[in-house]
Formats: sequence, C-alpha cells, structure tokens
Amino acid sequence: MVEDFVAGIASKLGEYLIAPIGRQFGYVLFYKSYVEDLKNEVKELETARQRVQHVVDEAGRNRKPIQTAVEDWLESVKKEAEEAENLLKHGESAKSACFRGWLPNPVVRHPIGRKVKKITKVIHGLHQKSQNGNFEKVYYENTPIGFVNATTSTARPVDKKEDGLKSRALITGDVMKAIADDKVRVIGVYGPGGVGKSKLLEDVERRVKEENLFDVVAMANVSRNPNLKRIQKEITDVLGLHLMNEKTVRGRAYRLREALESDPKKNVLIILDDLWEKLELKEIGIPCGDDNKARDCKLLVTSRNRDVLRIAMGSEKEFRLDELKHEEARRLFERTMGNRVNDPEFETRVDGVVKNCGGLPLLIVPLAKGLKHKDSAAWRNASTNIDLSNVKSHVELSYNDLKEERIRSLFLVCALTSGRISTRVSLIYCMGLGLFKKFSNTIQKARDRLIEDLHTLQDSSLLLESDDMEQFKMHDIFVDVASSMHDEFMDMKWNALVGRKDYGFKEWSGDELRKCTTISFPHVGIDELPEKLDCPNLRMFLLFEDNPSLKIHDLFFKSMKKLQVLDLTGLSLTSLPSSIEFLENLKSLSLDFCHLDDVTVLGKLKGLQFLSLLDSTITRLPPKIGGLTELRFLDLRGCARLKVIERGMLGRLVNLEELYMEDSFDQWEAEDKASQSNASLAELKSMKKLSTLYIAIPHSANLSRDLPFGKLNKYKIQIGDVWDWSGEYKESKTLKLKLDSGNLLEKWVQRCLRMTQDLHLDGLQGGIDTIHDLCIEGFQELRHLHVQNSPSIQYIVHSMENVQCTAFTKLESLFLENLNKMEKICRGCLSSESLSKLKIVKVDNCGEIKHLFTFPMTRIFLQLEEIEISRCHLMQLIVADAEADEDKIEINDDPTVNSCNLRRLTLRNLPKMASFQETVDHSVVFFDTRQVNFMLYRGVVFFYMWTILIGGNLLRLDL
Repeated sequence: MVEDFVAGIASKLGEYLIAPIGRQFGYVLFYKSYVEDLKNEVKELETARQRVQHVVDEAGRNRKPIQTAVEDWLESVKKEAEEAENLLKHGESAKSACFRGWLPNPVVRHPIGRKVKKITKVIHGLHQKSQNGNFEKVYYENTPIGFVNATTSTARPVDKKEDGLKSRALITGDVMKAIADDKVRVIGVYGPGGVGKSKLLEDVERRVKEENLFDVVAMANVSRNPNLKRIQKEITDVLGLHLMNEKTVRGRAYRLREALESDPKKNVLIILDDLWEKLELKEIGIPCGDDNKARDCKLLVTSRNRDVLRIAMGSEKEFRLDELKHEEARRLFERTMGNRVNDPEFETRVDGVVKNCGGLPLLIVPLAKGLKHKDSAAWRNASTNIDLSNVKSHVELSYNDLKEERIRSLFLVCALTSGRISTRVSLIYCMGLGLFKKFSNTIQKARDRLIEDLHTLQDSSLLLESDDMEQFKMHDIFVDVASSMHDEFMDMKWNALVGRKDYGFKEWSGDELRKCTTISFPHVGIDELPEKLDCPNLRMFLLFEDNPSLKIHDLFFKSMKKLQVLDLTGLSLTSLPSSIEFLENLKSLSLDFCHLDDVTVLGKLKGLQFLSLLDSTITRLPPKIGGLTELRFLDLRGCARLKVIERGMLGRLVNLEELYMEDSFDQWEAEDKASQSNASLAELKSMKKLSTLYIAIPHSANLSRDLPFGKLNKYKIQIGDVWDWSGEYKESKTLKLKLDSGNLLEKWVQRCLRMTQDLHLDGLQGGIDTIHDLCIEGFQELRHLHVQNSPSIQYIVHSMENVQCTAFTKLESLFLENLNKMEKICRGCLSSESLSKLKIVKVDNCGEIKHLFTFPMTRIFLQLEEIEISRCHLMQLIVADAEADEDKIEINDDPTVNSCNLRRLTLRNLPKMASFQETVDHSVVFFDTRQVNFMLYRGVVFFYMWTILIGGNLLRLDL
C-alpha cells in the first residue's frame, strides 16, 4: 500500500514538474525544427488566402455581400502572417549560438522558440478553417426583408407624424407588450373596416424590427377570399425562400413549415392581416397544433370579427381598434389636407366635414385628399352630406358574414333606435318578432342568447365596444347604412322606413308604405300623424316623441293586422286609440314614459306576451288586464302614481315570468281582509313560472305564508317601511328586510337569505345578537351586508367555544350603522375561509365597539381596501393586541401575508381613538398640525395608500 502511494506521488510529480521543464528545454533544443514548421504553415496559409481572396473579389464585382466570417478570417490571416514574418526575421538576425557555434544560445532561442511554437499553432488553425468547407460560399444573398438584423431594423423610415394619434400609439404599445410576452402565442386586433388595422400592423412590424424582438418577421394579407398560393408567396418572399417551383399548395406548405422549424432558436413572428373566417394554418405552412393554434412561432392577426380571432385562430389576447375621436380625426384630416385647411374660406367647415366621416380613417384620408383642390361648393356638400359607398360596402360585408339570420335581424333592429338600444328594449323587440323562438322556453334563456348575440355584433365591429352590459351603441354611419338595407328572414321581408326630421309619412309613397315591414321615428320631431296608415305588411312600429300635442287617431292601427311589436314612447294619451284592438298578432307593447289615464283596451290583446309601462302615469290597472293570460313580462317600474291593482287581476297572469314593480305599486292588502279591493301578495302564488320579481312590501303584516320568493332567480325585495330603491351594488339578488324574529324563520325567507347577494337588515331585536345565526344554512352567496338600527346585535359572527366557524366566505363589503350594543365584528374561532373576500368595512355610531380587529385576524385586516369609522365613541384602536381581547379570538391566518392593501381610511368623531396599534415609533406633523404617528405594523408595508380623511375629535393616529 505504501509503495503504491509513493509511486502515485512520483507519477504526479513527473506530470506536474518534469513535463513543463522538458517543454522549456524543447524551445531551445528543437528551435530550428519549430522555425521550419512555421515557414511551411505560413506558405500553405498564403496559398489558402489567395484562393479565398479570388472568390471574394469575384463576389464583390457581382455586388454580393461577403460573409462576415470570411472577412474576419482574411483580416486574421493578414495580421498573423505579418507577425510570423516579423518573428522569423528577428530569429535570423539574432545570435542563436554561443561558444563559437558549438552550443545553442539559450538566452536567445528560448523566447523566440516559444513564440514560434505558439504562432505556428495559430497559423495552422487558420489554415484548417479554410479547409473545412467553411468558405465554399464566401458571400450571401441580400438579407430577405423578413429577417431582422442591425441593417433591416433601421431600413424603413419612421413616420414621426403618426405619434400625433395617441389612441393608435396606445394600442400599438399594448400589442407590442403582448408580442414581447413569452406566455402569449397568438395576438389579435379587431375593429370595423376602415379604422386602420392594416396601418397599425405596419407600425407594429416596423417597431418589432427596430427593437430586434424577433429574428424573422413575415406578413401576408389574407382578405375575404383567401388565395393560399398568394399568401404562401407573400410569406416565402420575405423569408427569401423560392418555393414557387413546388406545384402544389401542400408541397409549398411542407417546405415553408420545414423552413420555419429548421432552427428552434429563431424567434419567428407571422402577421396575417384581414381574416374573415378561420384560416387553416397547416394549409399555409405555418406550424400549428391540431387545434389550429400556432406553435414554434408567434402569430399576430387582424379581423373585423373578434370570434374569428379567439375561436377560429385561438388568440390569447385581443385588442379592439375603434374609430378616432373627433380631436384625432381632425388632426388626421389636417395632416392629410396640409396648409389649405387653414384657409379662412374653409376653416369653419372642417369640423362638419370631419364629423361626417365618423372617425373612420378610411373616409377621412380620401376625403381630405379630395378636398385639397376643391372649391367651396364641394366643401359645403362634404360638411352636410357624405358618400357612404365606401363604408356601406364594409358594413354589408360584415353583415353578410353573420351566419345566423337571427343575429343579422338583431343588427337591423338595433339600427332602428338611432343605434342606441338597451338589452331590455332589444329583448322586448326581438321576442315580439319571434327571433328567439328556439330559445324562448324561458325569458332568461332568450336574454342570455340575446346578450351573446349582441356581443357577437360587437365582435364583428357592427356595434361599438362598451363596458356597459345594459346599453349598446352603433356608429351613426353604420346606422344610416343599416337603415337602408333589405333582407329576408323567417316569413318576413325586411323593408324598413326610418323617419328623419322633415322627412316621413308625407314623403313616403303609398307603395313604400304597403311594402314596408318596419317603421321607426326615433325622436325626429313629428308634429302630426296621418289619420290611418295602409301598411298591411307592417310587423314593427316604433314612435319615440316628447310632443304632448301629438295625437293618434282612433283608426290609425286598423290596417296593421300583422303588427307584432309596437313602441309608443313619451306620448300623451288620455286613452289608447280604439283601433289597437285590431292588433291580434301583437306580442310586444311598450308604453314607456307615456301620460296615460285608461289602459282598459289592452285587455283585448289576448296574444300579448310583453308589456312595458315603464315610468308611465297610470294610476290603475283594471281587471281586464288579467285577461292577458299569455303575458310573460310585465314592467311597471317607475309607475309612482299606480295605487290600484284590482283584486284578482295579478292572480290570472299564470304565465308571468318577470314582474318589475320597483318604485311603483306597494298598496298590498291582507289576503283575509273582508273589504279587500286591492291586490294581495297571495296572488303571486298562482305565478308558477315567476323567476324575476322586483317588489316593495311596506307592511310585513300583509305577508302571506308560502310565498314563491325562494324559487326566484333574480329579485329585489323590500320588506318594511324604511327602505328606498337606491343601491350601490348591482347584484341580481337583493333583499332588504325589516322583520321580527318569527318572520325570519319562514321557509321562503330562509331560502332567500341563503341565496341573497346584497342584504340589508333593519330593526333586529328580540334576542337576536349575531347576524351569522340568522340563516340556518348559512349565507352562501352574500357579497354585501348592511345592518342598521338593530339594538340587540352584538356580533357579526359568534362561534361557540373551541368550535371553528366558517362564515361569510364571499362577503366583500360590511356596513354597520346605529348598533348600540355592537361589541365586535367577530368573536370566537374562525376558519381561514371566513371573511376571506372582505374589502370594505364601514362602521357608524356603534356604541360598544372598541376595536375592529385583533392580531390573530391580521389577514382579514391586511386584505381590506377601505375603512371608514365614525361616531364610535369608545373606539380606541383599529388593530388590538391579542391581550386586549379577553375572548381570545383565533383564526387560521396565512403567516406569509405581510402587506396591506388599504386604499382609503376615513376617521370621524372618535374621541377615544389613539392609534392603529398601541406601539408608537416616530412622529410627523400631518393634516392641520394634528399629531399623526407612523410605524411599520409588524413588517406590514402600506402600499398605494390613496386617501386619508381625518376629522372630528380624532386627536392622534398611530400608523
């Protein structure tokens, strides 16, 4: 063993000591051999250099760009060859021997021999590089425009003027962020035809190249009728591929896909403009999965229809490009027009001209160019009229692309009200026309389909994008185009007559009136209606007016027997015209905002399904209205004068699904009242299909047992005389109660409590001290809770000792007001799910409460965004130490949570309020010289605090 160990050490010593020493002696002893090797390598390298240089010279004469590696090699050869020649000359002139030539001179030979050996190795490497096929082709073709490098990234000039359109710059920026996001593979841009989607793509392409975000960028225009060969050629041309010799589309697709996948390290962006329908990427040659979603490259596509992007092409992010606002539209017009826009003769007409273009660059640019050299007559015409031919073709193309006739007809219906229509009104119209027969089992199903169809129109850019889910808009220019369109669906030929100011019945011929299926007067200012209309094919009549003197003659509707939808909004009618009884096919009737005295004649419309009297002045619903047994929808919202609904009338409406009585009739009578003349709540029991109910019941004594409220899908129910119809939140299930403890145990009340989203409670007493215990099955959907004027309430949640409680898992806001005995929000042990969504807490005039939370409830406090505390005269702390809480509240908190989301803090009239928490760190003067102390709350950082309001008797606040 010892011998082996010693032998190993000796071997290593030989390796690390003897070998280097031998190499140093070799520089002296083999000096001449090293010099000869260097001379041979230099000679061979020179031969190789001349060969490569000849090829380079020939390529230069043909204006071919030389490979960078070749140029670098030639430069290195020149440099190293010169150094080798200098070294050889130095060796020849130096004394390389001593003792009269008998012995080599180590002082001279060693350093020169060492350098010769080193440079010989470099020269040999350069020679080898030229022999390994690296320089078979010393030049390259000019870089295809699709390949991004330092040259192409700055090759295209930047139009600085485009920076003036801020909206376009913002959208471009958003698209660029999505393109740079590695998690997003497919990005879409959509909007109406003519808004500038193609121009935006050009700007994005330029910026991508400028910023070197991709190695390869290819762009192709798809168009309505895709030509696959042309699309392939546009892509392959920019990639420098010559695939047109391939005879088939499939062959070219294979070659293109092969080229795009050849280098996985290359980042590739493919831009496809103007898609009208699904484009099969594999048929083009763009790498994709079975779901047609691009892979191994990034895809940017545009379309007028959002569904083409996200459904057909699998886009992960879509950006809508809208029409230009007036200021930007004018800026574009001025830029295109040039200095002539400042001509005093035309300057006053610019706004009118720009307005008529509707914010569409498609119209703005050609109009500005066309007016550059026109006279004042052309300007006058452009400021009052505009040729819609361009935009009309775009609208018609998008319209014809809608697959369902139901959606096409919905688009035409939306245009009848000046392009402004609510979900509610469009539902009434479309159901009356029978457009949703397939989905009309329930009104809610039809409404869901309607909303989906409205979004389809938005995605097709036929309706404007909006965050408002109730109101939808159409561009004015699109309205004009749609109003003149004709179509045929179901059993109706769509021929619409839309009145304008000073253009209506008198201007329409008898033939036009007989053929028309729709007439609309959307607030155009009619002074007079004809005595009778001969419109045998009319299905829809809309009249919106605010003219109290406008009268409807008794015979006006006599020849409209096919009428299905009638809307008379804003009229003053002592009684409805008697000819309305001839409308035997009428399904939907709106008399919104009408001054009405008598609606008895409506009882003859036996087929009526939708009746809206929104904000009308009716005072009484007569018994004959009960004869409308087919009625499914009754809207009485805002009928504040309605005091009488005849006894038994509501009970006959057995098919009613939706009943709206918000801010309307509330004179309910007890079911067993001897002299009952008004409706009772018991009549609602006969409405077996009722799913939506808005109702106020001021007197809980009139409540009936077994009310159908627990089966409702949507409701606003107010019980008690303390409520109004105001509300901060728009939840579908809102309940406001002022009930005694006995009524709270009713089955229908318990069902409602379990499903309610927005709950208001008042007057709780009689031993009720905890809110959570009110609902036996728990508040499963509650998001907003408001408790007021309840002297017995002490806690929101009170769990038994050693029993963990799960409560209010979806609650987002909590409002406590006038609770004299309120001590704590929570008492006992809570699960981590409890109050896990709470964002807002407001406490007002709660006499016993001393703090909101304790340290074991840190997680709840940290997630809050708004706190407001006022008139709580014992309130001392926002967050108390656990020791300050004798009940020892426990909660399963996440210990990793250490940042506060608080955005707004309001404190008023809190005479004993001292601090957030008892510890004080350092102080600053804050708000009117009051002392406000700031500290880091146990590692908590208050991010993004927006507002602190301090008032009343607050003396000091420790943060």
